[in-house]
Amino acid sequence: MEKLSGTDLPPVAIVVLNYRSWKETLECLESLQTMDYPDYTLIVVDNASGDESLEKIKQWAEGKIQVESQYVEYHRELKPVFYVEYHRREAEAGGIPEKEEELKKHPPAQRMVLIKTEKNLGFSGGNNVGARYAYNKETFKYVLLLNNDTIIMDRDFLKKLVYVPERHPEAKLVGPKIINFSDDFDSPFKRIGFLGEIGGMGIKNLLRRLLGCSMSAYIDEKAIMSHKPKEVYKISGACLFLDLNFFHEIGYLDEDLWLSSEEAALAEAARKRGGKIFFQPLTLLLHKKAASPRGANWFEIRKNAIKQREYFLKKYRIYPWEKLVIIKLVNRLRLLVSRLKIKLVKS
Repeated sequence: MEKLSGTDLPPVAIVVLNYRSWKETLECLESLQTMDYPDYTLIVVDNASGDESLEKIKQWAEGKIQVESQYVEYHRELKPVFYVEYHRREAEAGGIPEKEEELKKHPPAQRMVLIKTEKNLGFSGGNNVGARYAYNKETFKYVLLLNNDTIIMDRDFLKKLVYVPERHPEAKLVGPKIINFSDDFDSPFKRIGFLGEIGGMGIKNLLRRLLGCSMSAYIDEKAIMSHKPKEVYKISGACLFLDLNFFHEIGYLDEDLWLSSEEAALAEAARKRGGKIFFQPLTLLLHKKAASPRGANWFEIRKNAIKQREYFLKKYRIYPWEKLVIIKLVNRLRLLVSRLKIKLVKS
């Protein structure tokens, strides 16, 4: 891969959303500090956790908490981290000039913006607060929306993501290779058609398992095996690297989607505006998956995901009512089967 020189590397805003999972957030921040990139700013949005999260993150920044992790090495030499605090309104206006002036005096690895929301805005709403701060500050070209339960695995992580839109201007949304703790790939994904929605992909996955295939039918294998950036249908919401102006133009993440189908909606919205989605196979991200507590039991989470998927299909895929009726009937049957399984286990 052709390398970009330091003068070619534009400023990047990195948004990390925290909700009652400060230990995971600190691991993520610690890994981000090791990146070799000349101009980035860490932006932590606390989604009204209501616990000790903000205080713990501040203590880490001040060097009072040492991250203990089997995945991340603690870097005492990179503490303290200078931080400024904002409420949502202050942040979405681009911050306070005096605080911003003080912030830019510090090196990238040792500066951070802390934003506190007044209520839990969900994945989309919380990330949008951080992205609006970055846009209205008017200094960033790109924004990275990064799950707090992820860990950067190489120092050139950000350089490799930036490389894609800098060399392929049509690429408005980029994602890295992501591996879950279960050793499965989490992205990039194939497009699921109507038959897939009503069970076709499930059958494919069952057949693949019977044949000894470890990779899910949802995963784009050709992109995974590629040795260069490749256009794909969709990438994981765990790591979304975006052209910031384009992100603003398409209206950010859909806040009617709470904890499901956000990245699919973003991919469709980007494509309708002429943007392309790219996968960068040359850098790696470790994803723990679902570190933030969701405040509901498994059945309610599944019910919510199905409801939001139906909203996505109606608004973004523009499915006709006949197909939506069939999909809803199949989904209700799935929920009924799930409820019966739960009752059997409890009895």
